[in-house]
Amino acid sequence: MATVTAGNVQVVEERGKDDARTGDTATTQTALKRATVYFDNNGTQVAGGTDTLSIDLGAAIQNSARNGKIVTIQNFAMSQAFASRVPSTGVETILAGYATISGNVLSVTPKTTGWVTGSTNGTMSATDQSVRPFGVYVTFTEA
Repeated sequence: MATVTAGNVQVVEERGKDDARTGDTATTQTALKRATVYFDNNGTQVAGGTDTLSIDLGAAIQNSARNGKIVTIQNFAMSQAFASRVPSTGVETILAGYATISGNVLSVTPKTTGWVTGSTNGTMSATDQSVRPFGVYVTFTEA
């Protein structure tokens, strides 16, 4: 099984510690921050059942925040399906994905019929245009 590193990463950080209760800012265990991370296959084929699309969410958030703090992912939820378009015909393909996480690294197996492991495998084409990236909502802590 090949692992394809996600590309075209965009991080949108939600409000952070400024909206937390006073006690929440005392420890890193309770001071949750939130972000949505968008990513695609960066023009590389990803065949579900054979390949996974992988992204280090912690590194993506750290690179976006640039505050020198180490990010630890606490939880995640896929929030947006991937969409691509065939340039010559304009036909679009929508893919969900079965996602797992190990540490800060999220791995997504493209699926055509749902978000669970038993769904039908799908393929992210290397030649199609990405018109909507995968989105994942994460909660994280910084230290």
